[in-house]
This record gives sequence, C-alpha cells and structure tokens, in this order.
Amino acid sequence: MKASLVSKIVIILCIISLIAGFINIDTDKLYNNSAKDIKTGNKITSPMNKVAVLNLEGPISSEYESSIFSKDSSAASLLKSLQSISEDNDIKGIILRINSPGGTVAMSQNIYNQILKIRKIKPVIAVLDDVCASGGYYIASAADRIIAQEGTLTGSIGVIFSFMDYHELLQDKLKLKPVVIKSGKYKDIGSSTRQMTDEERNLMQEIVNDSYNQFLGAITNGRINRDDKYTVKKSQLTAELLNANADGRVFTGRQALNLGFVDSIGDIDSAKDMIELMIKEKFNNGLKVKLIDYSKKSFLNDYLTSLTEYSSMSDIKLKDIVPTSMILSRKPLYLWE
Repeated sequence: MKASLVSKIVIILCIISLIAGFINIDTDKLYNNSAKDIKTGNKITSPMNKVAVLNLEGPISSEYESSIFSKDSSAASLLKSLQSISEDNDIKGIILRINSPGGTVAMSQNIYNQILKIRKIKPVIAVLDDVCASGGYYIASAADRIIAQEGTLTGSIGVIFSFMDYHELLQDKLKLKPVVIKSGKYKDIGSSTRQMTDEERNLMQEIVNDSYNQFLGAITNGRINRDDKYTVKKSQLTAELLNANADGRVFTGRQALNLGFVDSIGDIDSAKDMIELMIKEKFNNGLKVKLIDYSKKSFLNDYLTSLTEYSSMSDIKLKDIVPTSMILSRKPLYLWE
C-alpha cells in the first residue's frame, strides 16, 4: 500500500518535472544570484576568491539532460557553465571534476577549446575521479594542472568509429533486400544493410587517423607546450612518451603520473590548496578560497531522490545495457569502453 502510494507520488512529480522542462528558466542566473559555499551551504557575503566547482559525468555528447528538478552534469551543461564563467569576474578559478569514459569528438573539442580560453585569464584544475578516459582526458589536458587518484583509470588516447552490420540477418534469414537510390557511390557509406567495401573502409580509416592526430595535437598544445609561470609542480610530458603510449591503452593514476599525463596524486582538497596558490600568483591577492558549486541546482532533487530510493519503479535505460559506441554509432568517438 505504502509502496503504491509512493509510486503514485513519484509519477506525479515526474509529470510536473516534464512540464517544467518546457519552461525556459535560466537556472545558471538563478544560482549565480545566490552563490553558496559548497561545504556549509551558507550564502557568501565576505570578500574571498570564489572558485567554481564543475562536474562532468558520463559519456560526452551534445545531448542536454537538464531539468530544473535535477542537477545536470552533462557535457552540454558543462559547456554552457564554462561560457558563463568566462564572463564572470567574481570567479577566480575553476576546479573541474571529471568522471567520464569519453564520447563524441566535436563536443570534447568544444569543451577543450573553452577551457583553453579560460586558462588564459584564470587557473583551471582538472580532478579525475573513477574514470577519465579518451575524450575525458582530452578535456582534462586543457587544464593548467591535472590531479588524479592513484587508482583512477585514465588515458585511452585514440579514436573509435563503430558501425552495425546486419545485412546477413536481413537478406539470409529474413529474406529482406534493401533498395537504395543515391546520388553518389559513397552516399550510404557505413550502411547497416550491406557489407562495407575495402575502399569505404579506407575512407573511414582516414577519418579516424585525422581525428587521432587532432587528439595528439590537443594534448601537445595543452600539456607539452605549457608555458605558465605558476610555481605549482607540473609533470613534464614529452612527445616521445605521448607517441609511445597513445595507442588506446589505459593507465592508473599512478602510472599516468610517472609518464607525465597527470601532475599529481590527490583529490578536490588537494585541488583547493593548489588553486589557492595559483590564484594568489595570478591575481596577486592573498584572499582565502571558497569552493562554489556552479552546477545547475535542483529545487526538488533531494526530495525526488529520497522517494525513488523506496520506489519499485525501474530506472533501466537504453544506455545502461547497450554499449555507448553503439548508441553514438556513425560518429568518430574519443571513447573507452
């Protein structure tokens, strides 16, 4: 009886959330007008160096998963927050927490480029959580410094391009024959209804190779060619080590440190100490640092979460059972799975 009542309440709240999703409310502005300390929750009024804490969770794509009832840590939301922070003079630095296996090439590049722009005017530190691989590391390499735990899985520098081929199932088993009318011989390249030719495979390989070279160039630009004046320790990644290890393999955080792919072992507290010194050197002031949760805020998130913990409703999604490369198929991906 109680479970049934809770389920009904959850359904009602979900419907309200769906309706609210159509209302164009700028939650970034709502939150920026009432910034709060990430640890105490108290509204900040005293002078300080505010540091925005941003989160990137899950596969990287242009999909926007925002609702005013939930905190959004998608790539699209992160990009929007970064664009807002670049114009916010009250924010003196950024700590970006990344827990992602990577994702689409273009969105990884969009975020990377935005971080590079911000890095010129305020320090940025990337903190790697459980997994920060491929596109996740691509983004992290734009930061001034990268911090990881010893057991963090990172690396997987490379590109994957996946297609589904079920032409034998259609033609041999189901006796279905596709009819395609096209303007050029490559218009249906990668089609699932026929076998890919060697010539087409070579064309796809050229795309993968070019995207891979862009990946190497981004890491070279972000880490090997760093010329900042911060006294905070940084690891020196060499072109030789990059080329020798950029074959899709993953590293632990400790291995990545030894190779030069990250700068230190630690967590968000380590990042706070590090960015405090960087801000002092960048802006020549000794104010204390306050970490500000800059993610989109939730009005009913905690309440909804507490209800769904006791709900029997299933939350199984397609992305939970299908490989990400299949969900994001027909795209070159900076992805590890």
